[in-house]
Amino acid sequence: DVAFLLTKMGFVYMFDIHSGKTMFRTRITQETVFVTCAQSSTGAVFGITVRTGRVLRISLNGENLVPYIVNTLRDNELAIKVAGRLGLPGAEHLYTQEFDRLIGAGQVKEAAALVAGSGSALRTPQTIARFQQIPAQPGAPQPVFQYFSTLLENGKLNEQESIELA
Repeated sequence: DVAFLLTKMGFVYMFDIHSGKTMFRTRITQETVFVTCAQSSTGAVFGITVRTGRVLRISLNGENLVPYIVNTLRDNELAIKVAGRLGLPGAEHLYTQEFDRLIGAGQVKEAAALVAGSGSALRTPQTIARFQQIPAQPGAPQPVFQYFSTLLENGKLNEQESIELA
């Protein structure tokens, strides 16, 4: 979900592979980097410099990525998507704001999909109660059933959701 690029001139770039957006870029060395390789078990990238043979290790700092995207890049949509895909902390308030916006606009299916992709951030009894309070549209299933259906399509229910569904 994240791609690193370490250039010969010592620049490192980090991209979101789903959107192609650059999430981070900086120069990490003034020396020429002549070889790089990936470590698939950790997701790190290594590079070795020419002159001194210094080994560089680049990896994702998950704790700081979402706050960086929000505060520096000012891209809330990207922050929500990256946090959901990678299970990273830092987007809880963004999930809440987006959920409130979708519910307010009557976009029940989209709100359910947001909850499903939010990890545990929105999967609470309060969220279930919000879906239960939404009146059903004529000819459409109850919003709470749309919510549970979306969750089941994307994985398992948590304990509270299982009890409510039963």
